[in-house]
Amino acid sequence: IKAGRERFECAEALFNPSLVDCEGAGLADMVFGMIQAADMDTRDAYYKHIVLSGGSSMYPGLPSRLEKDIRDLYLKNVLKGDESRLNRLKLRIEDPPRRKHMVFLGASVLGDLMKDRSEFWISKQDYEEQGINRVLDKLK
Repeated sequence: IKAGRERFECAEALFNPSLVDCEGAGLADMVFGMIQAADMDTRDAYYKHIVLSGGSSMYPGLPSRLEKDIRDLYLKNVLKGDESRLNRLKLRIEDPPRRKHMVFLGASVLGDLMKDRSEFWISKQDYEEQGINRVLDKLK
């Protein structure tokens, strides 16, 4: 089996979902949109602390590509093409080496912290009797 350009197109779908016939924004667009939708006072902190996690973040070059695309979006949409002010943007993409399992590790720590707090759990019997409505009531 020979794998050619398909190896790179797989990761490219994260940035351009239309390649795999999915509607929606790519990774850089979603991150940029979230930061820009946040309160103006918190945006700088968000730009400085973008943390990658999960197995899909393990593609080689993904952090640098994400940084490039976010810078391009910032230049186009915020600075309106004024490159002289681009150096003021403090952007940091954190890509810890164990990020492949960070989601699982975080969830297991959270689950351990909440194991003795009954307000975070429902019993199997409650679920079987009341179904999804019981779960939704807990989320309110």
